[in-house]
Amino acid sequence: MTLSRSADSAPAVTVAGRASGLTRVGTLRAAGLLTAVTLTLTACGGGGETADDAGSSDGEDTGLVIIASTDVYSDLAEKVVGDTAEVDAMVDNPAMDPHSYEATPQDRLSIEKADVIIANGGGYDPFITRLASSAGKDDLVYQVIDGENHHSHEWTGSYENEHVWYDLPLMAEVVRDFGEHMSDLAPENADLYGENAESTAQQLEELDDRNRALDADGLGYLATEPVSQFLLLDAGFDDLTEEQFLAAVEHGDDVAPRIYQDALDTATGDDIDMLAYNEQTETNQSLQIRQAAEDAGVPVVEFSETLPDDIDDYLEWMEHNIDQVEEIVEAAGE
Repeated sequence: MTLSRSADSAPAVTVAGRASGLTRVGTLRAAGLLTAVTLTLTACGGGGETADDAGSSDGEDTGLVIIASTDVYSDLAEKVVGDTAEVDAMVDNPAMDPHSYEATPQDRLSIEKADVIIANGGGYDPFITRLASSAGKDDLVYQVIDGENHHSHEWTGSYENEHVWYDLPLMAEVVRDFGEHMSDLAPENADLYGENAESTAQQLEELDDRNRALDADGLGYLATEPVSQFLLLDAGFDDLTEEQFLAAVEHGDDVAPRIYQDALDTATGDDIDMLAYNEQTETNQSLQIRQAAEDAGVPVVEFSETLPDDIDDYLEWMEHNIDQVEEIVEAAGE
């Protein structure tokens, strides 16, 4: 089952052709969403509740072990299952770049013990699906973006953004679906999982409403990496970054000289209101673009791949990101 939404409609899963010809990928499974035994994901915090309130744990211990590729997904999973399952992540350090992460022997042991393996997909975290395949556990993988979990290094004329955890409406859909699948796997905790999933989904929708209400129409941004793209597009920004630039960055390739020069020109031009910067994927080229933007007086806002050092809750993190964007919108209106 493939769901879809436009930029102004209710939550769903696949959005194509927004801004710069962007395709939003991700086929969730609900009675058919995804291609694996799905078990993962949900959020926390926000909307007047604390993260602990949203992930309350009055259920029975299931003995399940959930291993996620990053702490984004382990945090979300834990908010659904509470202490009824063991949850851990392979990448939980903001100094690491998940795109280039290489699995360790300890990771292999973790996969051997796992009952549920959470992957983002879309070529973002192939290390975890490769481990699952090697361990004969493909059927235990919950992959948010459907399809093969690898990147093509050839430019195909379009770019697909795999950073779907910045897509708040999509996350709300995932959370509700996860609650149902958790209930199937541990029916003794069905009420708990369902309540946690619904509470979290509502908080995600409240955050999404707040983000869209920023009304950044007419404002433009350049990104050194597309991690924040969904959030910024939903706030109303125009993405001034060339898709071929984004594709090269995601594939770990150097940006071609002409495209790099275009990015430098944009970073210092009149149309840009913000530079979206990702330190976890920092390169010499991205540093030079940042320096050019700062020299031109362009505000720089940092967005990360995983939970920052000083924030250990997904919804608190997303709220912080929206706070930063709100400051840019307000300053542009002065």
